[in-house]
Amino acid sequence: MLTKEDIILLFLEGPDKLETEIWDGSVPKSDEIRTLICELGNPECAYSYAYCVDRKPIDETRTVACKTPQCAYYYAYYVDKKPTDETREGVYKNEGWKGAYKAWENSLKKI
Repeated sequence: MLTKEDIILLFLEGPDKLETEIWDGSVPKSDEIRTLICELGNPECAYSYAYCVDRKPIDETRTVACKTPQCAYYYAYYVDKKPTDETREGVYKNEGWKGAYKAWENSLKKI
């Protein structure tokens, strides 16, 4: 398992390296690690941690994930599994993702 120092070094090499380690299951689940990842401020890493490690929505990861429309959409769809005001606000920064989000919301209303 990776330590806090390992996580910082991976992130400094490139956020995509840290994201890969999260998806590979090398990053441990802990409040301290989640906070560190969120403080790094990378939406992809925050979404990946929520999806792969926490396996549930947590405000801290949602807030960082919502910095980009794509991560906000994925967070709503795969982690929250429902629309929220915060993910909607994050997604609506981009017309393409906004359309996808609205279509998803409408499909949920039909169920």
